[in-house]
Amino acid sequence: MTNRGLAARWPTALALVTIAGALGLIIITDREAEFFGPAVATMAGIYLFAYAIGRPWTAWVAFAVLSVVASIFHTLYAVDVWGVAPGVGMSVVLGVLWVWAIIRRRYTEPTFTLETAGMLFFGAMTILTVATGSVALAGLGWLCHGAWDAYHFRIDKVVNRSWSEYCGIIDVAVGTSLLVVAATQ
Repeated sequence: MTNRGLAARWPTALALVTIAGALGLIIITDREAEFFGPAVATMAGIYLFAYAIGRPWTAWVAFAVLSVVASIFHTLYAVDVWGVAPGVGMSVVLGVLWVWAIIRRRYTEPTFTLETAGMLFFGAMTILTVATGSVALAGLGWLCHGAWDAYHFRIDKVVNRSWSEYCGIIDVAVGTSLLVVAATQ
């Protein structure tokens, strides 16, 4: 493989570093569903954010923005300032992003139906994870989002390929890890 080939795989390299951090969190905590369940809605939100704007590269911006939002929800919930579970809050954010896409008149595009289905599915997976505290559901949500990433990587729409590659690799690794945790509890 040439240097150019290695440089083109930077999303994979970054994903491997992120996976190491996620696995560390799984190992040192016993709160997998609480931490990783809301991320399913967050990941779907990244797609809706980029879709609403209409610029695939903004998935990276959405990642930063929605990660901060999710962190704020976690912090407010942990210190009993806000009684809404972070996963519920992130599912509401999905709805807000969907409405934003409508306001931006993105509903006229064929991809709108797919993104709406993703919002509903991943929002429901997140709410179910919150309601049940199921690590297995969180893992399944991550794996399903990995398939979502693979599909979007193939069609090269909504988000750029660097994002879908990065996210897909993380989703499969973390989803599999969460299912292993669920099976061994």
